[in-house]
Amino acid sequence: MRETRRRLLLTMAGIAAGAVACPSELAGQATPHPQPMPSPNAPNPNAPAGLERAGVDDNPKKQGVSPLAWSQIKADTDRLFQMTTEFRDHIEQTNLSSTLPLPLIKEAKQIEKMAKQIQERLKG
Repeated sequence: MRETRRRLLLTMAGIAAGAVACPSELAGQATPHPQPMPSPNAPNPNAPAGLERAGVDDNPKKQGVSPLAWSQIKADTDRLFQMTTEFRDHIEQTNLSSTLPLPLIKEAKQIEKMAKQIQERLKG
């Protein structure tokens, strides 16, 4: 029984010495090197030749905002500026330590509505 214990201890010592002597070989086998990921902005290598600009229109039909619509947008922004200036003056005159007056809330909603209308017109 002593021989089997001795043989077992010698075998385990040999395995431990081998693992200490060659850690790079064991680690290299366990984890392979990761493959680089392709760039999402790289051209598709599977695309057929001649379709580099497929679906891209060189002459867009939309020329921008018409002069009539632009004048309407400008008038609306002037009105919006006037409304916000009046709103600021009303806020300065109001005692805000008490409850907020209902007319101020309505005026703020009108300003927000006007700003959204201008934004929609600019989007086209």
